[in-house]
Amino acid sequence: MHHDARFFTRVFVVLLIPVLFAQPAYASKEGGLLLSRVVLDSPGMDESGPVHVEMKRSDSGIETLHVSAFGKTETVPSELLQLIKEKKWLNGIQLSWEKGYREMGGKTVYVALTEGATWGAVVVAVIGFSEDGKFRLLDNLTREQVNAKTAKILE
Repeated sequence: MHHDARFFTRVFVVLLIPVLFAQPAYASKEGGLLLSRVVLDSPGMDESGPVHVEMKRSDSGIETLHVSAFGKTETVPSELLQLIKEKKWLNGIQLSWEKGYREMGGKTVYVALTEGATWGAVVVAVIGFSEDGKFRLLDNLTREQVNAKTAKILE
């Protein structure tokens, strides 16, 4: 009987020590920070001249988007802005340039609105601003389309 008591004491101590020193485990979950105001400046390319973009958003979505390029400064028209306004989850923006297809109005600066984190990003909407001073919406994904693209990236 005496050996049984020591055995149970040892088992108890062996089981108790890990419990005493165990630290709580936390699962990490990364999330993007929403953008409220963005100002981007680029020296641009020779043909575009300097590029300047300003975007403001609120809890209702994108409120204003101004683009300066090709010596022009324009505001995205309200009809086009309404198509992307509800995209409250955007947390990234980038600029690109194309010498231009005539269908796009010639040389074009693109404003790509993205969602993502360190794992990558999904382009949610792309707005083109061409040398003719007009805006065109190229991509405009729904929440479901963004979720599907995100799932593929994370596979």
